[in-house]
Amino acid sequence: MTSAALVLSVLLRFGASQTQAAALRVAPLPAAPLGISGIPAAGALSAPLLTAPSLAGPSHDLLRFAAAIPALQSPAASAAAGAAAGRIFDGSMRAAANAVFVPRARPAAAAWLGRPAAPETDAFIRRLLAILVRTGGDPEKAEAALIAVLAEAHTAGQLEPVLQGLLSDPRVLKHLPPIPEAKRPQYAAQLAAMIGAELEGAGATPGSRPFEPWEDMGRRQMALVYGGAFAPRGPGQPSLFSESAFVGEFEALTGVPLSAGNRAAPLIDGPASFAARFAMMRGAFRSIFIHSWAFYDDETGGAAADLLIAKKREGLEVKVMVDGKTVAAHGQQVLARMMAAGVEVVFFQDPERRYDGLHTKILLVDGASAIAGGMNFGNEYSHMGQGQKWRDTDMLFSGPVVAEASRFMAGLWNSQVAAQALPYGPMAAAAPSPAAPGGARMSFLADGPSGESTIMLAYLKAIAGASSVINIENAYLITVPGLRTALLDALRRGVQVNILTNSAESVDEPIVTAPILASLPELVEAGAKVYLKRGDTLHSKFMTVDGLFSVLGSFNLHPRSVRYEHELVMNTLDARVAAELDRAFAADLAKALPISDPTALAVPDSPLTRAVRRYLFNQL
Repeated sequence: MTSAALVLSVLLRFGASQTQAAALRVAPLPAAPLGISGIPAAGALSAPLLTAPSLAGPSHDLLRFAAAIPALQSPAASAAAGAAAGRIFDGSMRAAANAVFVPRARPAAAAWLGRPAAPETDAFIRRLLAILVRTGGDPEKAEAALIAVLAEAHTAGQLEPVLQGLLSDPRVLKHLPPIPEAKRPQYAAQLAAMIGAELEGAGATPGSRPFEPWEDMGRRQMALVYGGAFAPRGPGQPSLFSESAFVGEFEALTGVPLSAGNRAAPLIDGPASFAARFAMMRGAFRSIFIHSWAFYDDETGGAAADLLIAKKREGLEVKVMVDGKTVAAHGQQVLARMMAAGVEVVFFQDPERRYDGLHTKILLVDGASAIAGGMNFGNEYSHMGQGQKWRDTDMLFSGPVVAEASRFMAGLWNSQVAAQALPYGPMAAAAPSPAAPGGARMSFLADGPSGESTIMLAYLKAIAGASSVINIENAYLITVPGLRTALLDALRRGVQVNILTNSAESVDEPIVTAPILASLPELVEAGAKVYLKRGDTLHSKFMTVDGLFSVLGSFNLHPRSVRYEHELVMNTLDARVAAELDRAFAADLAKALPISDPTALAVPDSPLTRAVRRYLFNQL
């Protein structure tokens, strides 16, 4: 995303002298054509043109887009598994990629291929360059006209080749840090996917439905949260989670009851989670079902693939679903190997919402026990092999709530198999397990971006239910208006709010550094205790309330989890589980950097960060 956002920033400033300290003036955001609200209006900013980050190492995770389409055509990933499996694998990934990128049949002509652009493509390029030159690169003057032409190109299926042409134009390239020629198609594909998603999300293309503006969503959701019979409480009063009627309101708002008699155990960090995962899979006797944003071609992905293949050969039902846009970057070899051995693999795609992704992570074994949370099948998560050891959290659970997880997985699997006409059998939902005496009350909550964000509602209602303390550990905390309102209200009534998120040092996606850090000063000033991760990346996503309630899953507290991702969380009403998470949280805080002075946050401020916040906020 770093590279694509930089290209967008430069396009908006094209024509400014490279020897001049150019000023980027951004109009107040409520008036932005793309409908991005809830971000403070930006004033004037003066900075040299080339102070933006280098393009040498683009971020690999934030986009969730298959950026390297040519890689899908390589036989290397499937050669070892056999030609037949290679054809299945190649065709499946092409289908997934085609569901994302527009157009499906791109013109072969593009300047980066050394051939003249197609006439229609060339016409769009000329129009965009004319606008940029005519306005001197002033975004206030060029913005509306640029967006109109980009929307027209997107509607015509020409957006990606148009951006390819712009990235090859010497008048644009001279304003960019050096871009390897071989990387230009990848960057243009990334940028086309992002711009296309935002144009459709703004209702700027025929037939597209605009997103609900963030501020409108925040007001509406907080009205739902505060619309119950209980006023929020402060210190010295019992937690609302001790009131059965408030718990009933929480259940009604999220649409899922909290079932009793479940066993739940937080799994703190990768070694604990993957020891449990591999043990469960080795002990499986009937079925293994997996959702993962990605499998990686590394020690962890390879070990998991070996085990799944072995269980398939034993006669078990083995089904795996991964995000269809991620396979271009992760897991081609292990997924091809699994498919060759008969493991049923689905690459998630939604042709109606082709920019959406599958971000859920869950392992379900024999319909009886499950692990859900933030971890994919890769070394960063498991801590196997060399490289970074990310801090993450999963939950192992069994009991009646597993049936809810099974119904979700079966519904998504069966709909994907039918929509893609895949030769796989249906997945049957598991029957509810009996309740265990004295177990936890839990609910499994999953949603997608096409409807209400019930997971966000769960977070907001839980924050409103706090009377003493809220602990939040989240990888990418970017305060959309509803979350900001809920946290500030909690601080005003005297609730202690503790937050741990990534720093510029630890974050794996540098482009989110500025929006994360920019979300924190107001909270610090209002009394929140904020901590920033040191060292390797924080990928964990959980919150506890008053030592009684916890929410844990794949959901990041950032815009993308609402706008573009299928997500899941486990809501748990159990003091023992909350205490285990609070102990892990305290250990994490002891190693983190405390922030008591908002000015110490050093929020990055540049043309790039402002362009990203203005035009790509939903992607963060």
